[in-house]
Amino acid sequence: MREITIREIAIAIYVINNHAKNAPVLYSFKNRAIEQLLKEGRAEKVGLHYSTNPERALQRLDVLIRIEDFFFHLPSTKEDRRTLKVLEYDSSFRNPKERMSIFHAKQIINAYSPPVKSSEDRKNPFPKLQTFYIGFSTYLNGTYK
Repeated sequence: MREITIREIAIAIYVINNHAKNAPVLYSFKNRAIEQLLKEGRAEKVGLHYSTNPERALQRLDVLIRIEDFFFHLPSTKEDRRTLKVLEYDSSFRNPKERMSIFHAKQIINAYSPPVKSSEDRKNPFPKLQTFYIGFSTYLNGTYK
C-alpha cells in the first residue's frame, strides 16, 4: 500500500471541512487528522484569529493552523491563548480549490488517523437500551417492584 502524502491529507481535510457545515459529525474527522499532524510536526499553529461566527459568545479565538498551503481553524485552548499572538484576519485569502469525493476524503483520514473507541464504547454501544430491556423484562417476569 502506498504512503499517503501530507498534501492528500490536507485536501481531504479541506473537502471534509467544506461538507461539515451541513453534516457537523464530519468535524471529528477534521479535528482528528489535524491533531495527528500537529503531534507529528507536519502542521503548525500560526496564530490566533477572532472567530467571524462565534457561537453564543461575543468573541471567540480560533487557532489558525497551516498544513502545506492550506489553512484551517480549530478552537483555541488556554495554552494557545497564552503562547500564540492574535493575527489580523485576511478575508481575501482562500485555500486552493481542490476536488475529491467525500467518501475518498473520509477513507484517507481514517487510513491516516483511525478513530479510537473508548473501552466503554466497545463494551456496550447502547447502555440505555440495555437498561430499558432489563427493566422491561423484570416487569414482565413479575420481579419488578
